[in-house]
Amino acid sequence: MQMIKGTGFRTALLGFALLVGQLALSMAQTVVPPSRLEVLLSKMQASQQETQTLRVSFTQTNEFKMLKAPQVLKGDLVLKKPDTALYRYTSPRKLYFRVMDGDLLMFDPAKKQAYLQDISRHQAKIERYLGLSQPVNELRKNFDVAWKGEENGVVTLYLTPLKHKIKKKVASMTFKVQETDGLIREFEVEETEGDKIRFSFSHWELNPKLGDDDFTVPMPTGVKIERKMMNFREPFDE
Repeated sequence: MQMIKGTGFRTALLGFALLVGQLALSMAQTVVPPSRLEVLLSKMQASQQETQTLRVSFTQTNEFKMLKAPQVLKGDLVLKKPDTALYRYTSPRKLYFRVMDGDLLMFDPAKKQAYLQDISRHQAKIERYLGLSQPVNELRKNFDVAWKGEENGVVTLYLTPLKHKIKKKVASMTFKVQETDGLIREFEVEETEGDKIRFSFSHWELNPKLGDDDFTVPMPTGVKIERKMMNFREPFDE
């Protein structure tokens, strides 16, 4: 069973990065009353500045043309600014991705395979997306943002790419943000070909105390770590 397509983990990285960035957006690109949006942006900005560590659970739904029915995956994330994170898929099977010390480690417990890839040349981008600096300017340059309404205190923001390079891969992104605290409750990425990946978030812990054990990948004795360029699709194919 294919759990996730090749771009899925990269999409997850983007989405979780925006969680820490709290999706600070340009006020001029919306049609809501400025005062209401200013309050929401202030909450997002405050949360971004105050969040140094994070623990959150997620549900990932894949809606791909090649699938007869949507796939549902579950997992959790622990993160420490500026550049350390552990993504742990728990259902329908376990899979680990860890970003630490300039390396990306992937471990597949079922296959007892572990791969390590040097991502140090991308370190500046990773640190930026994990919250060391704000992705505000990139969003303003690359996306048109529309306020699509509010229901039960949750605001829907719809982003469409402005640049041709992004349009070739991404058709749109939709974010649902809790207006009371500025936290992202859900986001969806629709690719140009029509495939969709949606993440819903729960059990937020902002600034929990995290130690080395929180980023430990539980590999049994005897598992060899192979350093190579990873195929992100491979560990999810069966």
